[in-house]
Amino acid sequence: MDVVLRPPTLADAAALAETHVRAWQVGYRGVLPDDFLAALSVENRYRQWRGWLDDATADHGGAIVADVDGVVRGFVLFGTWRDEDADPAVGELQALNVHPDAWGTGAGRALLQAADHGLAALGYGEAVLWVVTGNARARRFYEIDGWVPDGASKVDDRDAVPIPEVRYRKRFVAA
Repeated sequence: MDVVLRPPTLADAAALAETHVRAWQVGYRGVLPDDFLAALSVENRYRQWRGWLDDATADHGGAIVADVDGVVRGFVLFGTWRDEDADPAVGELQALNVHPDAWGTGAGRALLQAADHGLAALGYGEAVLWVVTGNARARRFYEIDGWVPDGASKVDDRDAVPIPEVRYRKRFVAA
């Protein structure tokens, strides 16, 4: 399979929405409530992606999509650490999702490496990410890349569904 990384465009909004929703619905099956996952809407996510990509004031510098054989099948978002008590010297891997049809193609690994390089290029010597506690597949994926749990945890409430998360951290080696 041919994986090509590039910046997102407005034309990618539908594929990004589909990827985002399907990655959650399959990746969190058995981890998050079935009714919560079933209620995720490609149409709603499309409006969110379209609005963000169409916003001329938005900084899309920390966004990369993965085309797998010419079809958008993954994305990563990274940049400033968004927590209220965040250290401004530490970046954040904010989201990484790959469509289940592209799992095992190398798209996720390529996106993760691009985010690592992107965060380092932005001047961050280290970064954090939050992962759903019960998502063993994602946790293993990040740990293989050198991310380690740092002991912090939180509960993210989305649509009245409590989602327990653990924080991972990674230091970047200067080139």
